Amino acid sequence: MGQDKATLMLSGRTMAKWVADAMTQAGVNNIVTLGGEPQPDLVSLPDTRPGTGPLGALIGALETFGDVLICPCDVPLISQGVFTSVIEAAMTGEKPVVLVQSDHLQPLIGLYKKAAVDILATGYEQGARGPKQILTPRDFDLVDATIEEVQNINTPQEFEQLRDSLGASKS
Repeated sequence: MGQDKATLMLSGRTMAKWVADAMTQAGVNNIVTLGGEPQPDLVSLPDTRPGTGPLGALIGALETFGDVLICPCDVPLISQGVFTSVIEAAMTGEKPVVLVQSDHLQPLIGLYKKAAVDILATGYEQGARGPKQILTPRDFDLVDATIEEVQNINTPQEFEQLRDSLGASKS
Protein backbone atom coordinates (compact mmCIF):
# COMPACT_ATOMS: atom_id res chain seq x y z
CA MET A 1 0.00 0.00 0.00
CA GLY A 2 3.00 2.31 0.36
CA GLN A 3 2.07 3.41 3.88
CA ASP A 4 0.64 2.09 7.14
CA LYS A 5 -2.92 0.98 6.24
CA ALA A 6 -4.19 2.15 9.62
CA THR A 7 -3.47 5.76 8.64
CA LEU A 8 -5.32 5.74 5.30
CA MET A 9 -8.23 8.21 5.34
CA LEU A 10 -11.78 7.17 4.42
CA SER A 11 -14.49 9.84 4.62
CA GLY A 12 -12.49 11.86 7.15
CA ARG A 13 -11.46 8.97 9.43
CA THR A 14 -8.44 6.68 9.41
CA MET A 15 -9.10 3.01 8.76
CA ALA A 16 -8.03 2.31 12.36
CA LYS A 17 -10.63 4.80 13.58
CA TRP A 18 -13.38 3.07 11.56
CA VAL A 19 -12.64 -0.18 13.42
CA ALA A 20 -12.27 1.58 16.78
CA ASP A 21 -15.60 3.38 16.31
CA ALA A 22 -17.40 0.08 15.66
CA MET A 23 -15.80 -1.37 18.81
CA THR A 24 -16.83 1.69 20.84
CA GLN A 25 -20.41 1.40 19.56
CA ALA A 26 -20.36 -2.23 20.78
CA GLY A 27 -19.45 -1.05 24.28
CA VAL A 28 -15.68 -1.59 24.22
CA ASN A 29 -14.02 1.04 26.42
CA ASN A 30 -10.30 0.33 26.24
CA ILE A 31 -9.12 0.27 22.64
CA VAL A 32 -5.40 -0.02 21.94
CA THR A 33 -3.65 -0.14 18.59
CA LEU A 34 -0.58 -2.35 18.45
CA GLY A 35 2.37 -1.79 16.16
CA GLY A 36 2.48 0.56 13.23
CA GLU A 37 2.32 4.31 13.52
CA PRO A 38 0.70 5.88 16.60
CA GLN A 39 -2.94 6.76 15.96
CA PRO A 40 -4.41 10.13 16.86
CA ASP A 41 -7.20 9.88 19.44
CA LEU A 42 -6.33 6.23 20.18
CA VAL A 43 -3.95 4.66 22.67
CA SER A 44 -1.13 3.22 20.58
CA LEU A 45 1.54 0.85 21.83
CA PRO A 46 4.52 -0.65 20.05
CA ASP A 47 4.36 -4.33 19.29
CA THR A 48 5.69 -6.21 22.34
CA ARG A 49 7.10 -8.90 20.05
CA PRO A 50 8.29 -7.07 16.91
CA GLY A 51 8.93 -9.14 13.83
CA THR A 52 6.85 -12.11 14.98
CA GLY A 53 3.81 -11.44 12.82
CA PRO A 54 0.17 -11.47 13.86
CA LEU A 55 0.54 -14.52 16.10
CA GLY A 56 3.38 -12.97 18.07
CA ALA A 57 1.43 -9.73 18.44
CA LEU A 58 -1.64 -11.66 19.62
CA ILE A 59 0.35 -13.61 22.20
CA GLY A 60 1.95 -10.37 23.42
CA ALA A 61 -1.47 -8.69 23.71
CA LEU A 62 -2.88 -11.63 25.71
CA GLU A 63 0.12 -11.58 28.03
CA THR A 64 -0.20 -7.81 28.50
CA PHE A 65 -3.97 -7.31 28.67
CA GLY A 66 -5.64 -10.67 29.35
CA ASP A 67 -8.77 -11.20 27.24
CA VAL A 68 -8.57 -9.24 23.97
CA LEU A 69 -11.03 -8.39 21.24
CA ILE A 70 -8.96 -8.14 18.08
CA CYS A 71 -9.51 -6.82 14.60
CA PRO A 72 -7.03 -5.68 11.98
CA CYS A 73 -7.25 -2.08 10.78
CA ASP A 74 -7.81 -3.12 7.17
CA VAL A 75 -11.46 -4.17 7.61
CA PRO A 76 -13.04 -0.73 8.03
CA LEU A 77 -16.60 -1.90 7.31
CA ILE A 78 -16.69 -4.19 10.34
CA SER A 79 -19.86 -3.43 12.28
CA GLN A 80 -20.87 -2.85 15.84
CA GLY A 81 -23.18 -5.85 15.48
CA VAL A 82 -20.32 -8.22 14.72
CA PHE A 83 -18.38 -7.05 17.77
CA THR A 84 -21.49 -7.25 19.96
CA SER A 85 -22.12 -10.82 18.80
CA VAL A 86 -18.50 -11.80 19.46
CA ILE A 87 -18.58 -10.33 22.98
CA GLU A 88 -21.90 -12.01 23.81
CA ALA A 89 -20.65 -15.38 22.51
CA ALA A 90 -17.48 -15.06 24.58
CA MET A 91 -19.45 -14.22 27.73
CA THR A 92 -21.74 -17.22 27.35
CA GLY A 93 -19.34 -19.73 25.79
CA GLU A 94 -16.77 -21.95 27.41
CA LYS A 95 -14.20 -22.07 24.60
CA PRO A 96 -11.07 -19.90 24.82
CA VAL A 97 -11.69 -18.16 21.49
CA VAL A 98 -14.63 -16.71 19.55
CA LEU A 99 -13.90 -16.12 15.86
CA VAL A 100 -15.79 -14.44 13.05
CA GLN A 101 -16.61 -16.27 9.84
CA SER A 102 -18.08 -15.05 6.58
CA ASP A 103 -17.31 -17.00 3.45
CA HIS A 104 -14.28 -18.27 5.40
CA LEU A 105 -12.82 -18.24 8.91
CA GLN A 106 -11.42 -14.88 10.09
CA PRO A 107 -8.84 -15.85 12.76
CA LEU A 108 -7.72 -12.24 13.29
CA ILE A 109 -11.22 -10.98 14.07
CA GLY A 110 -12.58 -12.23 17.36
CA LEU A 111 -12.13 -12.45 21.07
CA TYR A 112 -9.26 -14.41 22.54
CA LYS A 113 -9.51 -15.21 26.23
CA LYS A 114 -6.39 -15.24 28.38
CA ALA A 115 -6.79 -19.04 28.51
CA ALA A 116 -5.85 -19.20 24.81
CA VAL A 117 -2.30 -17.95 25.40
CA ASP A 118 -0.91 -21.43 26.20
CA ILE A 119 -2.42 -22.98 23.04
CA LEU A 120 -1.08 -20.14 20.90
CA ALA A 121 2.37 -19.99 22.53
CA THR A 122 2.85 -23.74 22.12
CA GLY A 123 1.92 -23.51 18.44
CA TYR A 124 4.24 -20.55 17.97
CA GLU A 125 7.13 -22.47 19.55
CA GLN A 126 6.41 -25.30 17.11
CA GLY A 127 6.76 -22.93 14.14
CA ALA A 128 3.22 -21.69 13.49
CA ARG A 129 2.94 -17.99 12.64
CA GLY A 130 -0.83 -17.57 12.52
CA PRO A 131 -3.70 -18.64 14.78
CA LYS A 132 -5.37 -20.51 11.91
CA GLN A 133 -2.41 -22.92 11.88
CA ILE A 134 -2.97 -23.77 15.55
CA LEU A 135 -6.64 -23.55 16.46
CA THR A 136 -8.97 -26.48 15.94
CA PRO A 137 -12.78 -26.37 16.05
CA ARG A 138 -12.73 -27.54 19.68
CA ASP A 139 -10.89 -24.30 20.58
CA PHE A 140 -13.38 -21.75 19.25
CA ASP A 141 -16.99 -20.72 18.83
CA LEU A 142 -18.12 -18.90 15.70
CA VAL A 143 -20.06 -15.73 14.95
CA ASP A 144 -21.27 -14.96 11.42
CA ALA A 145 -20.54 -11.78 9.49
CA THR A 146 -21.22 -10.67 5.95
CA ILE A 147 -18.45 -10.70 3.37
CA GLU A 148 -18.68 -6.91 3.17
CA GLU A 149 -18.13 -6.49 6.93
CA VAL A 150 -14.87 -8.42 6.82
CA GLN A 151 -13.58 -7.23 3.45
CA ASN A 152 -9.82 -6.75 3.73
CA ILE A 153 -8.40 -3.71 2.01
CA ASN A 154 -5.01 -4.90 0.80
CA THR A 155 -4.28 -3.06 -2.45
CA PRO A 156 -4.45 0.54 -3.62
CA GLN A 157 -7.18 -0.52 -6.06
CA GLU A 158 -9.34 -2.01 -3.27
CA PHE A 159 -8.84 1.15 -1.23
CA GLU A 160 -9.85 3.40 -4.14
CA GLN A 161 -12.95 1.26 -4.81
CA LEU A 162 -14.01 1.47 -1.17
CA ARG A 163 -13.34 5.20 -1.00
CA ASP A 164 -15.38 5.71 -4.19
CA SER A 165 -18.27 3.57 -2.91
CA LEU A 166 -18.33 5.43 0.42
CA GLY A 167 -18.34 8.74 -1.42
CA ALA A 168 -21.17 7.58 -3.68
CA SER A 169 -23.22 6.31 -0.74
CA LYS A 170 -23.09 9.77 0.88
CA SER A 171 -24.54 11.50 -2.19
